Amino acid sequence: MGLWGRDGAPLQIPVTYPATAPEIAIPELDGKTAKMYRGGKICLSDHFKPLWARNVPKFGLAHLMALGLGPWLAVEIPDLVAKGIIQHKEK
Repeated sequence: MGLWGRDGAPLQIPVTYPATAPEIAIPELDGKTAKMYRGGKICLSDHFKPLWARNVPKFGLAHLMALGLGPWLAVEIPDLVAKGIIQHKEK
């Protein structure tokens, strides 16, 4: 089942949710970072999925965004900006 977040990033919610952590895809960044799978899915397997597995069923989509997407963005976006791959859009 697909669900669109507020910022347009599609969340891939598996049928086995909440036992299985959802996936987040940012298609605009597909292929621009090593910590990303085909289709723009961000890599959550090393750090977030074990945390999710230990905390089922207490974790929800807010935890996915705060503990999964947040650290990924904090590391990857500054690196992409420094490399000039993404730039600030002028108004």
